Parts: sequence; C-alpha cells; structure tokens
Amino acid sequence: MGLFSSLFGRLSLIVVMVSIMSVAALCAMTEWIVRTETQAQIERSVDTDIAGLADIYITGGADELRQRMNDRLQLQSPGDIRYYLLASPSGTAITGNVKHWPALSSENSEAGPIKLADGTEIFARVTQLNPDLKLLVGRDTTGQSALLGRIRTAFLIAGVLLVLMVFVIGYYSTRRLKNRIGAINDAFREIGAGNLTIPVPVDSRGDELDELSRHSNAMTKRLVDLIAAHRDISDHTAHELRTPLMHLDNRLVAAMRQSEDDFHIETLGRARKDIRDIIAMLDSLLDIASSRAQKGDRTGLSECNISDIAGEMADLFAESAEDLGIDFSTDIISGVRMIANPAHVQRILSNLLDNALKYTPKGGAVKLAVQPGPVITVRDNGSGIAANMREKIFERFVRIDANGAKGHGLGLALSQALAERNGLIIGCHDAQPGALFEIRPERSD
Repeated sequence: MGLFSSLFGRLSLIVVMVSIMSVAALCAMTEWIVRTETQAQIERSVDTDIAGLADIYITGGADELRQRMNDRLQLQSPGDIRYYLLASPSGTAITGNVKHWPALSSENSEAGPIKLADGTEIFARVTQLNPDLKLLVGRDTTGQSALLGRIRTAFLIAGVLLVLMVFVIGYYSTRRLKNRIGAINDAFREIGAGNLTIPVPVDSRGDELDELSRHSNAMTKRLVDLIAAHRDISDHTAHELRTPLMHLDNRLVAAMRQSEDDFHIETLGRARKDIRDIIAMLDSLLDIASSRAQKGDRTGLSECNISDIAGEMADLFAESAEDLGIDFSTDIISGVRMIANPAHVQRILSNLLDNALKYTPKGGAVKLAVQPGPVITVRDNGSGIAANMREKIFERFVRIDANGAKGHGLGLALSQALAERNGLIIGCHDAQPGALFEIRPERSD
C-alpha cells in the first residue's frame, strides 16, 4: 500500500492542502486589509493637508501659502515624504517639489495615483484656489508597497515552514501508524474468519491505539462502548471549541476598548453577539448529549416539590406576559412531588413558557397547570402546531417558523432530553386553538 493510498496518508495530504489554502487565504485577507487601511490613511492625510493649505491661502494669501509650503518641505521626515505643487493655470510650477502638473482636474478637486518624472508613485489631490492658481498635495506610497511586500514574504516563509512541518509529521506518523494498524487489521481478519482466540495486539505505548486494542479484546460489550464514545466525538469537539471562542470574545473586548472608530466598535459588537450565540448553541448541544447519556441514571435526583417550582416559574413569566398583552393564568395543585432534578424541571418549564409567549399573539392566553401524577401542561391559544410537526419539533435544529424565529431550534430538544433524564416525557397536542404541551411520567398509564 502506497504512502498516500492509506487513510493516514490521505489525511496528511488533506491537512497539507488545507494548510496551504489557509495560509494563502489569510495572506490575501491580511494584504487586502492592510492595503485598504493604509490607502485610506494616505487619502485622509492628503485631504486634511490640502484643506489646511486652502485655509492658509484664504486667510493669508498666496505669499503666506508659498511660505508655509516651503516650511513643510523643509521639516518633513524621510519616513513621511510629502509632495506639493503650486502652479499657474497652464500648469507651470510656482513652488513645490513636483515639477509637472499631472493629468488631474483641479476644477473638480480630482484625486488619484500619479507617477513623477523620477518614477516615484504618489497619491495626490488637486484643487483650484482661484482662476490663476491651483494646488497639488501628495503622499508617497512607496512605504505602502514595501509593507505589503514584507507581509507577503512573511506569509510565504511561514507557509513553507508550516507545510514542511505538517508533511514531515504526517509522513513519519503515517509510517508508524501503518505498521500498527496493519497488525490490528491482521488480528481482526483472523477474528472475522472465525478464529476468536486471536487477540488484538497491544503495543504497550499507552496511546489511543492501545486503548482500542484493549477495548476490542473485551469483546462485544466493549465494542458497544466504543461505538457510543464515537457518537460523542462531536460533543467533545463542542467542549474544545468553547475555550477558544471565549478567548476570541476577550480579544474583541480589548479591541473595542482600543478603537475610536464607531463603525469598528459596532462591527466588533456584532461579532461578539455571534460568538455568544455560538457558545449558547454549544452549551445546549452539550446539555442535550449529557442528559441523554445519563438517561436512567438516578444520580443527582431527589424528591422535589413540582408545585412550588411551577409557582416560582409562573411568578417569573407573569410580568413578561403582562408586557406582551397576554392573559397568563395558572391551575397548580399544591403538594405535587416527584423524584427529579429541580433545576431541570425549571429549565423545562422555562423553555415551554417562553415558547408559548413567543407564539401567542397580543390579546391571547397562556395557562400553566400542575396536576398529581405529576401531569404538567402549558396551553396557549396561538396559531398552533401542524400535526406533522408535533413530533419533529423535539428534534435538534427544528423550528416552526424558521424565517422569523430566532435561535437554533434547540429549546424543545433540550427540554425533551432533560425530561427523559428525569423519567418524564413531553407530548405536543392540538389545543383547538393553539398548542398544548403535556409533561408526564414515561410509564404513566
């Protein structure tokens, strides 16, 4: 088997290709940002300078203007080279360090890049001070080109080093893993042929492959555990994503503090909101996975008063209902108890009541009821839920009104997972009109 015909070889090739494309994309984006920002700074500097000189001409006349231009030419630094030209209507130079008038219209205060006689490229703006006098102000763009060149060189060097490092690591990892996986495949081939006494070799390196071999030797039960662990890979990935997202959010906060540009601050604020939405979605997915994994586990459950919990939630949502113009009522039988996690019950009721208020129009009604069993119902007289959606809405990322509703469609999926964790189940029924959500024990008759 060739190097890149194996799984690990192809994976190494994919990582190399992704690394190259990522570096190229990052380089292009960085160059565009730097080019755009430096060009904007040059244009602002030129516009400010030409406006200042125009004011000097208005207040002090042509002689004062020539004196100020000469002063600026004498005081400029090598890192900030400025170009000026005060000329007659025909373009004949009166004073300044630009010898010839460019192909720019002074009557229209035109601006753009020009090339001087010595080959220097500058950005300039021209304006007409009076019928007999026109002015040019420019800035050297050589520094911008040099900066962009250094950025491209830096990305090229870093990209080459990154690709080489990824290739070398992938090559040697592939060779080592190929031999170990080959031995494991040989053992599984024997087992598949019916020789169940052949053990899967353990390399005693203490890594993931050794763990896989030990699990395989534990026969069917351990294989089932490995399959379950494989299904949870996405949830572990969500755990790993949360930390860098929080770091990114902190960096955006620092950038907002340092920026004085309102547009930048607003854009960074929207980015922070998107990050918080992603973190909330990851938290919900983790809660769903955790609740389903603990289904049937009684750890952390204790006797709790469902009536008291429902009453507390009703008090919390009563004010929101009043603000929305919705009639909110309760029918809570006191003393209803069950073995459950109180925080889970609160979250379930919070999600159901929040949805009921969200989909009930102004002037509508929402009712929360608790009966022995326990049987908890949340009823509204809104638009209701179509029959073909009453089971699908408990799936992840399913929303009734995807065009107008906000969120990720995880609220009801989380509520169902939490209910199952506590030995409950949620059903959705037609309230004629509206929707009725009913929570009851899974084994209820």
